[in-house]
Amino acid sequence: MSFKNKIITVGGGKGGVGKSVVCANMAVTLALTGQRVILVDADFGASSLHALLGINSPKYGFREYFDHSGLDSNGEDALLLDTGIPNLKFLSGAGDFPGSADINIKNQNKVIAYIQSLEADHILLDLGPGTNFHIIDYYNIGGKNVIVSTPEMTSILNSFGFIKATLFRKISREFKANSDLQHLLDLSRNPAVAEECYEIDSLRKKVEELHPQQLERVNEIVREFRPGLVINRVRRQKDILMGDNLLKLAKKYLDVEVHFLGYLIESDEVRDSIDEMRPFMIEDPQSKPSENIQQIIGALTNTNIHLVKKDDSIYVSRQIKLSSGWGQ
Repeated sequence: MSFKNKIITVGGGKGGVGKSVVCANMAVTLALTGQRVILVDADFGASSLHALLGINSPKYGFREYFDHSGLDSNGEDALLLDTGIPNLKFLSGAGDFPGSADINIKNQNKVIAYIQSLEADHILLDLGPGTNFHIIDYYNIGGKNVIVSTPEMTSILNSFGFIKATLFRKISREFKANSDLQHLLDLSRNPAVAEECYEIDSLRKKVEELHPQQLERVNEIVREFRPGLVINRVRRQKDILMGDNLLKLAKKYLDVEVHFLGYLIESDEVRDSIDEMRPFMIEDPQSKPSENIQQIIGALTNTNIHLVKKDDSIYVSRQIKLSSGWGQ
């Protein structure tokens, strides 16, 4: 696995779609296979991921990272909190740290550099909702990008908006020294441009008019951007098929290949795990939601994973597929 591919970012277009539940149980699953995993709460200003792990009040988080005031003699190593789950460490968000939801670019780059320096087999980032540049820049550091959506059309359309904003941000950062292209790509400051460049082909035409020598690099960025989709809160077969709408929208308007990784059913097991502050993968790795997560991890890492709980011990079977998979 490449250095970049060890970072898995989990985002979406809106809040309340279940990103944290999906991300936490993905991290637990990877840790149960014996791999070193760090789960990062990157929802700055509204940190709550710790509750899903049964951690009532994290001792350290990005508050201490920003000001170094409360760290012990271990320094930044103290930020990596024990979860009680073998092989899984947790890095807490900033919580109610003033201004943490909109940190300046210097601190943002500092946090990104710190995350990239962490030593682990997998680093999973659970991001905040929305499409502001802070969130998108964290999302784009991942070698593997996951989008979580619910089956409702409003959520699908929000996820499409997230994909578009992420793609255009990737292109924007590649050509940040080019003011003409920046004007075309800055959707947040130029609403008219956002409508004019709704499709990637519209952007391509304008790039070809202004800077034809840059067109191939734009095409490369589009080809390399291959996010994976998880549909959460599935209740019927029709809900799973809603993911096809997003795949078709992304391909038609952005020329982006979105890969369907799997789904998570709506169930009492998931709701109970949230209330009880205990990941459902730990409680019952053979439940239907747990099987869903194992299938998602399998698609994400190109492996076959099977977990069984017996006499309070969890046994793992993990096989690597020989064929090249998504994100490899």
